Amino acid sequence: MESVTLNKFLKKTSSLDRLLFIIILIGAIVAIVSLFRGILMDAPVQVEYLAGGNLERSEPNSKVFVDIEGAVMKQGVYELLDGSRIKDVLIMAGGFTDKADRDFCEKNINMAELVKDGQKIYIPYVQDTNTQQGYPEASMTSKKISINSASIAELDTLWGIGSTRAESIVKNRPYGSIDELITKGVLTKSLVDRNRDLLSVY
Repeated sequence: MESVTLNKFLKKTSSLDRLLFIIILIGAIVAIVSLFRGILMDAPVQVEYLAGGNLERSEPNSKVFVDIEGAVMKQGVYELLDGSRIKDVLIMAGGFTDKADRDFCEKNINMAELVKDGQKIYIPYVQDTNTQQGYPEASMTSKKISINSASIAELDTLWGIGSTRAESIVKNRPYGSIDELITKGVLTKSLVDRNRDLLSVY
């Protein structure tokens, strides 16, 4: 029925009108096709993401175990967060004893070094390094006082530090640096600066 109607229409129209009708019809078809194509192209595309990198990377807040022995206050195996450093282990172990070879440690142990799981750290005694082949500084006894392990009586010998301040130093342990005496409100900056050369964290 539609075909008969279209033929009658084409017979009644001139050639120019026919051409114009055909152009309009083609344009309409192209527009409809373009519209549907645009709708299809705008459809969401599913993308599969593959995990990259090393799948065995350590989890956040993972733990490591480190064994520290030798001239420290509390020898043993300590559990730390992955990313900790040697100084963190030393602080947990209470710092050096008075028999530790501090000069050797300052020259040979990098306190900023990252620790590894299963690592062993040995802090030498003075007698361990005081040999004929060793350097003479090893036989010298350090006069520095550890703010992490010194007794109240030892801290009381510092300039301007009485028994009350000494007790406050002990109460606020541990310290990661000498300046934490200031940030924790234990001592004033002037007192810390006056005693800085006599203080040690370890």
